Amino acid sequence: MRRIFLLSSALLPCMLWPTGASAASLSVAPLRIVLTPERPVASLTMGNSDEAHEVAVQAEVLAWSQEDGRDVYRPTREVLVNPGIFRLPPGGRQIVRLGLQVPAEAGERSYRVFLRQLPRDQVLATDGTGGAKLQTLLRIGVPIFVPPLQLRQSLQWRLQASGTGGPGGRGYRLMLDNQGSEHIQVTQLVVRREGGGELLRKSLSHYALAGQSAGIELELPALPADARLHIEATTDAPEPLSNVTATVLVPRAPAASR
Repeated sequence: MRRIFLLSSALLPCMLWPTGASAASLSVAPLRIVLTPERPVASLTMGNSDEAHEVAVQAEVLAWSQEDGRDVYRPTREVLVNPGIFRLPPGGRQIVRLGLQVPAEAGERSYRVFLRQLPRDQVLATDGTGGAKLQTLLRIGVPIFVPPLQLRQSLQWRLQASGTGGPGGRGYRLMLDNQGSEHIQVTQLVVRREGGGELLRKSLSHYALAGQSAGIELELPALPADARLHIEATTDAPEPLSNVTATVLVPRAPAASR
């Protein structure tokens, strides 16, 4: 049976034990890996800045896709990672190597290598003053991309009602339909009224993978249906393609059920 993971964040805390807290200070570089058939091997370095505690880490590569605007991860052998499990001494570092096992395709291949801190044994307090401890475990995901054979760019934007939102606002999902051959990463988003008034400005890190769709949750003031909004997005594409503009229509509110 294939395992399928639906995750909404690349940094996932896993809480163990009910009181007190303990967390390692981990770092990873670089923050993105590119593999090609010509250069099929790359490495990243993970560091432990905690000067008092050793940290055990498990590394795993998962194939990365998107369904219904959400990230989906599946086991894969298309990219191998070594070592799979390792220990970081206090103040220490570890080089993790990645190896591509498949050729490039017409569309970009996408993966993430997840580096998951493993729990360390903790003795529960027995003097009645403490209670069980809480350990926060980090799971860090680093994107891995295999560039496409041919570069093609095609990005469409549309706005959907999401049914969320706070007082005086309304929830929307801004959908990015990426029909191009490589990913796009949105790092800043500005939403304006048709007359130029700014409704929203936010920094983010959101990917739309090649040939797939991704959604960005927004909260905007109540707006009339079919009103035009102007989208300005800053992306990781090279200049002059890094700044993207588009116009979307405010959707009609869904009819209330009787």
